[in-house]
Amino acid sequence: MQAQTLPVKLPRVSVIIATYNRAGLIKETIDSVLNQRFQDFELIVVDDGSTDNTEDLLRSYGSRLRYLRQENCGPSAARNFGILHAAGSWISIQDSDDICAPDHLEALWSFVERNPGCGMVFANGAYIDDPGPKGKTIIPRAKSRRMAEKGVELADLFSVSIVRLQAALLSKEAFIAVGALDHNLRIAMDLDLSYRMFMRFPVAYLDKVVFFYRRHEGNIGRNQELRLLENIRVMEKLIQEFPSATQILGPKMINRRKAYRYYRLAKTRWRNGAKSAATETLREAILLRPRFLKYRLYRVLWSAMKG
Repeated sequence: MQAQTLPVKLPRVSVIIATYNRAGLIKETIDSVLNQRFQDFELIVVDDGSTDNTEDLLRSYGSRLRYLRQENCGPSAARNFGILHAAGSWISIQDSDDICAPDHLEALWSFVERNPGCGMVFANGAYIDDPGPKGKTIIPRAKSRRMAEKGVELADLFSVSIVRLQAALLSKEAFIAVGALDHNLRIAMDLDLSYRMFMRFPVAYLDKVVFFYRRHEGNIGRNQELRLLENIRVMEKLIQEFPSATQILGPKMINRRKAYRYYRLAKTRWRNGAKSAATETLREAILLRPRFLKYRLYRVLWSAMKG
C-alpha cells in the first residue's frame, strides 16, 4: 500500500525584510514580527550584501526565518528577490529598522479576508520616539479617519506621499501584475508602487497604527535631494504610464504638485551651496506655475544675493 503524501500547507502571508548593515537594529524588527498575534506567516530576510555581522545575527534565528543573501543591489531589488521566493499569497514588506505593532498582521489580514478583491490595503504608522495616543502619526489623524470612511482617492496619494510599505499588505498576484518594485528607486518606491496598484486594482485604507518608524541618521530617506528627485520622477512616470491619471487629477493639480517639489529641490540645492543648480531648478517650478508670486520672488531674491 502506497503511503499518501499530505499536501504542504502554505503560509497565508510572506513577510519580507531587506537589510544592509543594520545588525544593530534589525533584531528588534525581527522580534516584533515573530511575536505577532497572527502567526500564519513565513519570514524571509534578504541580506543585501552586508559587510557587518548581519549574517551571523540572522543565522542565529535558525528555522524561524529564511535567510537569503545577494550582492548589494539596493532595497527595491532586495525586496523583489525576497518576494520571488515567497510562498504566501499576500506580502508584507518591512524595513529593517522599524517595529511592527503586535496586531499588525492580524489587523491587515482580517481586513483582506473581509475584502478579498483588494490589491492592497495600507494603514497608518507612528514614531518610536513619540508613540502615545496623541503622538504624531505618518498620516494626519483627520485624513486617516476620512480615508477609512470615504475610501482612498488618487489625489490622496498624489498630494502627499502617505503610503509606507511597512503599513501595507499586498496581494502577491497584484504585485507581480503591476511589475514589482522599480530597481532604480531607492526612496520613492512606496509612492511608485502605490500609484501602479491604485491604477490597476482596488486599494483600501485601515485607520489604525500598525508600525512604528525609527528616526535615525542612517535613514536613507534623510537624503532630501534624492527624495525630491525621485518624487518628481515618479509623478512623471505615473502620467506617462497612465494617461487617465491626468483626467482624474487635472493638469492644475499635477502642475502645482510638481512645481512645489521643484521649489523644495531648489531650496535644498541653494542651502547646499549649489546656487546655479538651485536657480535652474526654481525655473522649472516657475514654468509650471508662472503666475505664482512666491516662486518669482525667490528668483529675484536669489539673483540679488548672487549679484
